[in-house]
Parts: sequence; structure tokens; C-alpha cells
Amino acid sequence: MCGIAGIVDYASSPTVDFVDRMVDLLTHRGPDDRGTYLDGPLGFGMRRLSIIDLSTGHQPICNEDRTLWIVFNGEIYNFLQLRQDLLDKGHKFSTQTDTETIIHLYEEYGTDCVSKLQGMFAFAIYNRQAQSLFIARDRFGIKPFYYSWNGERFLFSSEMKSLLADNKLRRKLNCDAVAQYFTFLYVPGDETLFAGIKKLLPGHTLTLDGRNLTVAQYYSLTSIQPDYTGCSTEDWVTRFLDFGAETIKKHLISDVPLGAFLSGGIDSSLVVAVMSRLIDRPVNTFSIGYEIDGASFDELRYAKIVAEYYQTNHRELLITPQMAACSLPVMLSRLDEPIGDASVIPNYLLSEFARRHVTVVLSGLGGDEVCAGYERYLGAVLAERFSFLAPFFSCAAVRWGVSKLPDSKTGLHFPERLKRFVASCSLPVEQFYFQLISKFNQEEQQRLFSSDFRVTLKHNTSTQIYDRYWQSSAGFSLLRRLMKMDIDSYLADDLLSLSDRASMAHSLEMRVPFVDHQLVEFFWKMPDNMRLRGFNKKFLLKKVAEKLLPREVIYRRKQGFSVPLTVWFRGSLNSYLRDMLSEQNLESLGLFNQAYIQQLLDEHEKRARNHDEKLFSLLAFVVWYNAFFE
Repeated sequence: MCGIAGIVDYASSPTVDFVDRMVDLLTHRGPDDRGTYLDGPLGFGMRRLSIIDLSTGHQPICNEDRTLWIVFNGEIYNFLQLRQDLLDKGHKFSTQTDTETIIHLYEEYGTDCVSKLQGMFAFAIYNRQAQSLFIARDRFGIKPFYYSWNGERFLFSSEMKSLLADNKLRRKLNCDAVAQYFTFLYVPGDETLFAGIKKLLPGHTLTLDGRNLTVAQYYSLTSIQPDYTGCSTEDWVTRFLDFGAETIKKHLISDVPLGAFLSGGIDSSLVVAVMSRLIDRPVNTFSIGYEIDGASFDELRYAKIVAEYYQTNHRELLITPQMAACSLPVMLSRLDEPIGDASVIPNYLLSEFARRHVTVVLSGLGGDEVCAGYERYLGAVLAERFSFLAPFFSCAAVRWGVSKLPDSKTGLHFPERLKRFVASCSLPVEQFYFQLISKFNQEEQQRLFSSDFRVTLKHNTSTQIYDRYWQSSAGFSLLRRLMKMDIDSYLADDLLSLSDRASMAHSLEMRVPFVDHQLVEFFWKMPDNMRLRGFNKKFLLKKVAEKLLPREVIYRRKQGFSVPLTVWFRGSLNSYLRDMLSEQNLESLGLFNQAYIQQLLDEHEKRARNHDEKLFSLLAFVVWYNAFFE
């Protein structure tokens, strides 16, 4: 696992000092080693977190005749098999690393090498003879890749702060991306909040040949056809037990200490259960809980049950309001972009805690997207299936009654989401789902942004992006369309990005077996009723879990990495929140309608509404803006 960065400058050759400056801004991603390589217009390098082949894995790595050079971030889980195939074809290796396997694979198969890789990756291969660059990112965006190109100067890195080491790259806010951020709580697609900096999309490659830059897609779930083959529920359970175990086994390859995040939910618990069956020692597990007003937030109970069931080496971190208050400013300011998803807090703090004991952790992230674990999937399917009830929900009396539902004292979002469901259920299903996932809808954004800032915005860019994702899955069932949209955008641009930044900030490698492309394809081929049956979400995983986990862990309300922001923002974090969102602090930004933000603060504090998600997204944005633009 590494951080990689580089430059191709056709006007003037890059200097060692400049490349070193880019690379050293990634030290937290790779504290164990560093390396750079310069040739003509190119300079690139890496910071290494040593996981496999600790003694000879120094990068950049070249092929036998030194015509090809590579920097690589990630892990290739099938590299031993690929390596043997390449040895049989006459390739010679000087290390035992997966990095060197990629460069020989490129020698043998050219750009098609990416189709043979199983794992998480972002890499750049430089061809000295052609002075060209070939870049690829894994199928679902587990590893990040950012770049900037002005027709003459190409920069790339694992993190945007490394690109900003270039004084020629002007820091400018991407205004349309701001509107998208407050719609989705992340910036979808290939744009970022920095004008002139882009993401290479998951499942895409980039080729820079001379001054010609080409981006091409090499992978999409739409090419994977459903394969039901008349399998019964028990058949699917058996297939998953075999195939899932084999997938997780590949993710255990490591020459350093390894563990797992354990939330007590089905996904992480299944990962721990399979790990416990595959290795001959207790699994290191890590869980997180919260202390609120002196009482423990009951998130640790189910994790303890699983840990005791499999006799893991279990450790717990209890976050107090004081810990959150102290860590939040540092945490948010270290991110390249604001993350409006508050689960960044437990991810960040648990990563810091786990890194004291292990270098690699496995996570259950991705299970909700590939096996339909969200309430919104159920809501959308029910809205389509029972569309005849829309007039009932739309009537004034029902809307009035729902609007009077009291705010949740524990921070649950059900009342707010029910209000949104009732307000949107009469819309066509694609518009209904858009309203469900929008945090600030178009009407709310009219009130959120200042009149001067609204003038700079193009019309409905968030809707256009959503429509593009919706249309890309045309022809599939509603459930598949919703899942594919989340896999392509929410999973890649929010969850995986958040997890990568939070873990790598502490030099911790996080692996996500549920996002292994072969396992994703396994789930994609299943019929919808193996994922969602009646009101029962994640149907197959629950049936699998019945064979591996205590029943009380399986059939309980989902919690995951929920964060008690509702309580914190009314108590221990209230003064910090109000200070950061004060009129004085916001005035210099010139982006927001301060009266509307004051209304959100007052309504939340007085328990009139639960605005914790909106307020956290604003807090994250303001802290980020102050860190990068002030």
C-alpha cells in the first residue's frame, strides 16, 4: 500500500525537489519507504507502507530492460498466480512484489492487463521509449487517483493536497461541485471541489501519449448478465459459503499483523466469522462505541457477542464527547475534500486505534450496496409496487400528521426520512429516489446559498448527474438500478473514499472483500428476491449468517457506524458548531445565506427538527474551506 504522485511536463523537465515535495506530502500513506524516478518530461515517486515482500519491494520498479517503470498503490490478491504464468512465459523477476507482477503483465498484454487483476489498485506505468504514461484505477474505486491536465502539464497523485504542491495549479473553487456536495454529501463523477482537478473514475484507464490524453472505460457491471440457473435459496447459500470464503482468504495475504473492524452488523460479523475459520490464531477485532451523558451508546453489545462466539482478540474504543470535540477540527482539516458523511468520525478514530496493533484490517464495507441493505431500497420498491397508495400518503391530513412526528431523542433519522417519503411518494420512482437521497433538495439549496453564489451555478447539475447514472442502468429491474447507482457513485465517491482517507491518515491499510469484483459479480447475478424479500433486506446474507452467527446478531435493527451527532450538536459540540457556522465565520466565504443556517441551528437545538446531517455537512465544508482557501 502506497501513496503515488508524479508529473509529466512537456515545457520543462521536472526537478527532483518538486517530485520529492509532491511525494513527501503523502508520507502518512507510506511511512516505511520512499522512492522517485525522473526521465525526460516525467518525474514520479511513491511513499510505501510495507505489506508484502518487506525487504525488496522498493518502488519505482522497472522491467528487465528498464524501458518500463511503475508506481503502484494497492494490493493484487491473485498476483502469485499471475506471477507464475508470467514466469512460464519467460519473464524474469527481481522482487516478490505484486507491483512487479503488474509491469510484466503490461509487457505481455498491454492495456488489457487490467482485466486480469483482482484487487484494489491505482498505478501509473511510464514507457521511456514512447515517453507515454498508462494509468489505471480498480473497478469500483477502492483506491483513489486524482489528476490535473492543462494540455502541457500533467499532474497525478493519490491525494489532491499533493497536486496543490504545484504553485502553477491555481486554487479555485468548483462552484457546481459545491451544489453537488450539498445534494449528495459528496461530489459524484469525475469532478472535485477544486476547479482543474479531476478523479479518474473507477473501472477506467488514462493514457497520456504526447499531448493526447485519452480516458477509457474498461469495466462496467452492465456487461455482467444475471445467472439464476434455477438455484434454490440453499444453493445460493452454499455457493456463497464457498466463494465468499475463497475471496476473503485471498484478502488475508500479508507479511504484517492483520485484523478486522467489527461493528456487530451482519457484513463485518461474516467477515470475522470466515477469517476465524481460515487462520489458526485468534483474529484481532476492533469495535467502537460512544459515551453520551455518562451512558454507553449500545453499539458494542453485538460486536462483543460475535467476538466471544469466535474467541477473537477483541479491543474496544469508547468515544466520549470530549474526544470527538478535540479530534473533529484536526480530522476534518486533514481531508482533501469535505466529507458530509459523519461516519468519517468513527472510521478515523477506529483506524487510529487499530493502527497501534495491526497494519492491515478487513472491513464489511460494501455489503449494503451489493446485497440491498438500505431502507431506501425497500422504500423505493414499495413505492413502485404500491403506487396506488400514493394519493393516500399525499393527502393533506396524512402529510400534516407525519409533519407532527416528534424528533428522535436518540438521533435516529426515521421521522425525518418518513416525512421525506410522504412528501415524495407521488413522484415517478426515479424522481422519488432522488428526493430520498438528496440532503439539501433544490428548494433548500435556494435558501442555503447566497444570491451572489447562486448566480455562478449552472442549472440543475446534480439532477443531470443523477439522471446520467439512472440511464446507465436502463433495462434492469428497479432494485438493480438503485444498487448500480449506489455502487457507481455513493460507494465509490463517499464510502470508499472516506474509508481510504480515514485509514491511510494513520498508515492503516483497509481491505474490503465485499467489493472484490468477483464477489460483486456473484451478488449481481442473483435474482432480486435473494437480496430483498418482502420487508426482509439482505435476505441471502441473513440465510448465510444463520449458519455462522448467533441469531440475535442477525435479526436486529441495523446500526453500523452510526454517530450520535443529534445529541452532540445539542450538547458537547454545540459551541464548536455555532462558532464554525457563525455569521462572522461564514461572511468571508460569501457562499451561504446566514439566516437560513441560523434557522437550521435553532430548529435543531430546540428539537423542532433533526438537522444533524445538514449541519455536519456544513461544518465539514467550512473547516475544509478554511484549511485550503484561507
